[in-house]
Amino acid sequence: MNGYTGRLLVINLTTGDISTQELNRGYAAQYLGGSGLAARYLYDWIDAKTDPLGADNPLVFMNGPLDGTGAPSSGRFAVCARSPQTGLWGEAIAGNFFGPELKFAGYDGIVIRGKANSLCYLHITPDRVDIHDASDLRGRTTYETGDAIRAELQDDALVTACIGPAGENLVRYALILASSKRPGAKKGIAGRCGMGAVMGSKNLKAIAVRGSKHHRTHKLQLYDPARFRRAMLAAQKFLSDDMSTEVFRAVGTSGTMDYLGLLGDVPVRYWTQGSFDYAKISGNVLAETILTGRSTCHACMVACGRKVEKAGEYVLPHAEGPEYETLAAFGSLMLVDDLNLLAWIGAQCDALGLDSISAGSTIAFTMYLREMGMMPRAALYGMDLAWGDGQAALKMVEQIAHRRDVGELLALGSRELGARYGVEGMAVQINGMEVAMHDPRAAMGMAVSYATSPIGASHNHSDYFMVETSGRPIDELGIETIDRFASSGKAESLARHQDWRTINNALVLCFFPNPPAPEMCEMLAAATGYDVTTNNILEWGQRIWNLKRALNLKLGYNARGAEMLPELLFRPLKDGGTEGHVPDFENMLREYYTYRDWDWETGKPSREKLETLGMGEIADSLWSKHD
Repeated sequence: MNGYTGRLLVINLTTGDISTQELNRGYAAQYLGGSGLAARYLYDWIDAKTDPLGADNPLVFMNGPLDGTGAPSSGRFAVCARSPQTGLWGEAIAGNFFGPELKFAGYDGIVIRGKANSLCYLHITPDRVDIHDASDLRGRTTYETGDAIRAELQDDALVTACIGPAGENLVRYALILASSKRPGAKKGIAGRCGMGAVMGSKNLKAIAVRGSKHHRTHKLQLYDPARFRRAMLAAQKFLSDDMSTEVFRAVGTSGTMDYLGLLGDVPVRYWTQGSFDYAKISGNVLAETILTGRSTCHACMVACGRKVEKAGEYVLPHAEGPEYETLAAFGSLMLVDDLNLLAWIGAQCDALGLDSISAGSTIAFTMYLREMGMMPRAALYGMDLAWGDGQAALKMVEQIAHRRDVGELLALGSRELGARYGVEGMAVQINGMEVAMHDPRAAMGMAVSYATSPIGASHNHSDYFMVETSGRPIDELGIETIDRFASSGKAESLARHQDWRTINNALVLCFFPNPPAPEMCEMLAAATGYDVTTNNILEWGQRIWNLKRALNLKLGYNARGAEMLPELLFRPLKDGGTEGHVPDFENMLREYYTYRDWDWETGKPSREKLETLGMGEIADSLWSKHD
């Protein structure tokens, strides 16, 4: 298959069976790869009875048709399963070199079933696949685990995807971290939805993979190499001259902190305050003080990774510095302005295996509950939490990862924490997923983006705030910039942006560089032979978006009871860039449903919509013949 290896690696950890399965060409043609293709497979394999932490929940690693090709920012991979954090469809997208390396080993993806009797890891090369004992790795951090496996197998070229103590202890928002010893390699974080907990539930500590670009049987083939190269060079030329590429390279993702803070996009004091001294924790000051270098993923021209060897008194493991979401979640959200400490906390989250968005948000919610007198100090086992106390937050990170003391409760996330004290509605989460660090009061389209995201309140299914606040329309795809405070007229633009980002997550592409859509369509067409243009590319996005919607409904999703904003986000702030503004959420959601052709009462995509997208089999399973 052009653009694909045509093979999935299937491993049953219960029985130890290892096999290969031919890639379903029809599924690939309709759903491309990454999380789109994984969702189509999982639609067949899971239902409402599947235990997210049970042996019957398949864990799928999937790369995309552009992985390994040299297409800009194409070196990513998706990890998918039913989420233990939300009970819904779960996916996490990560970078580094794992996706391309898996492809060079001869596989488009890995399907992991069952549960091993004891802790183990997988070793994958083009010539063999082995299951190794990992008992001596129990309790090791993500970084330590990768290094130990490379040393044990005497292969520094291995790329590893590992869990830390949080994954072993089934923290519901545990992450998977990809790393390698390549000079300048950026860490890859599959952070959201608790995919690290699913991996831990299978007694799988790590996956180590090394491929070969020139293997005798697994060499990657493209449909039209010359056409692909022309489009790739055009995209590279655009990115080399693009201002945003330069900005992300110079100051990383956190370089947007000052500007987004001015607009009120950066949450403060658990979403209840409108302003903060953002400059103290921004990527600009990081670049001026503790930055020692940059790191990158496969085929990336941006190199947004921050190399930080030492931050004040803290020596960082593997010299990895913090990104925007971490600095906001543990910084402004808690009123902590010590950049050195924040860099260390972020490094500890990565090493212990915790999603920093959910961990930071849950700890900040604890601070809020303490201040409001809703959570007794006794519940903190002799500790206390107050605004600005970064050291206490650091201790909480360690307790959560090991599920010690109050960490046992916080490991369940903010929804469960709120429910414990009778204030679930005050937890800033949707469907169990803590809201990403972008305030929908500053960019109203994000209200609907968060509410309708298939995994909960994620910005990784549409960073529409960048369209609203930074003027980044995509004219070729009908994605336009509309006043950020407008609560009407955005449904089409937002939905089309979601569809485009869904394509990104299927190919699998990074969001930051944004090469031109025409060149991306050309590269996809030249790699696969599919008839792809800017006129029809969003049909694939719609198909995958509606598939994930249908899968959630199959898993028991109640749209009417779940699609809402948290209570605190309906409160107008008295200062800052959002002063007095809140979204007219129901009006926006109704407009969105109308555009999507979804039924308001049930949340189902209409039968006609599904059939138009070539999803007749999904329509039949979602709608009975009498509906």
